[in-house]
Amino acid sequence: MGKSKTIQQLIEHFRRENIRKVVILTDKNVDRCHGAYFDGLSEHVAVDKLVLAPGEKTKSIRTATQVWDYLAEKQYDKDVFLLNFGGGMVCDLGGFVASTYKRGIRYANCPTTLLAMIDAAIGGKTGVNLSSMKNGVGTIYFPDIQLPADVTLLKTLPQEGLLSGFGEFVKYALIGSAKLFGELCESDTFPEIKQEYIDFCINFKQDVVRKDSKDENLRHILNFGHTFGHALESYAAKMDRPIAHGIAVAQGLYYESLLSAKLGHLPQEDWHLIADFLTKHFEIPEITPEFLEKLLPYMQNDKKNHDGTLNFTLIDRIGHAIPDCQLSKLTVDR
Repeated sequence: MGKSKTIQQLIEHFRRENIRKVVILTDKNVDRCHGAYFDGLSEHVAVDKLVLAPGEKTKSIRTATQVWDYLAEKQYDKDVFLLNFGGGMVCDLGGFVASTYKRGIRYANCPTTLLAMIDAAIGGKTGVNLSSMKNGVGTIYFPDIQLPADVTLLKTLPQEGLLSGFGEFVKYALIGSAKLFGELCESDTFPEIKQEYIDFCINFKQDVVRKDSKDENLRHILNFGHTFGHALESYAAKMDRPIAHGIAVAQGLYYESLLSAKLGHLPQEDWHLIADFLTKHFEIPEITPEFLEKLLPYMQNDKKNHDGTLNFTLIDRIGHAIPDCQLSKLTVDR
């Protein structure tokens, strides 16, 4: 799926829905690399563009307010269409703005990173960060149209961006396909990200979301790696040493797989396969008891928790997850 397919789907959708005004929300990095991507749209609709600063710090209530104000000052009404063109930050923030501006406007995500293609652009979860909580404020608000992933956009993605997306990609293998994880393990170097792999992740998440659109039970399996991952990401940001979301998730996969093994869910053979694979591709920080004490406040503030207990998604074998495992105590020494 390439640029022409994306443009054609949008034009057909705009004609069908009588959409005449489009605001493209993007960031400076994407605009520099792909600023002309949607030039063809201007022949069919009035196109405006708002370019944000890149990076996770932009995903905030303050930025959302700036975008709301921009739309209001331009006197855009509920008929405006917001087109989020970027990575996870832009998709999350733009979706949140769309769900709240004038109590909801139409939008779509055109993801430009591997992470966004297989995660942030799918499923309708939107949000911004709070100072102490990743995605602390958000909504579930579905795009007006689900655009295909254009893998040609990945050509300008730096290696860290690919590695970040790969962390989330590994999650899908661990919760949904032992066969896929086995294929990944066969490569001695960084595996090739094939179109079929991206399609698997997209189809897997879409299927889960269809079955649990309100995020009440089954959809929780998608949280594997994220309780530790979000805590590590939030702590790193607090220390002004930010790490990419997918890399933090990969580190979370390591420790939540270890926790699965320690609690007797995951066979030791599977745990060692996972540990060997993750340490080959990612730097895994040691979580000492002292470090765990620093991470616990972030875990305790996680939005998945209930009744004062920590809520984890764990696995009982490679390719199968068990959601909503409640823990009151936590030790993770290797």
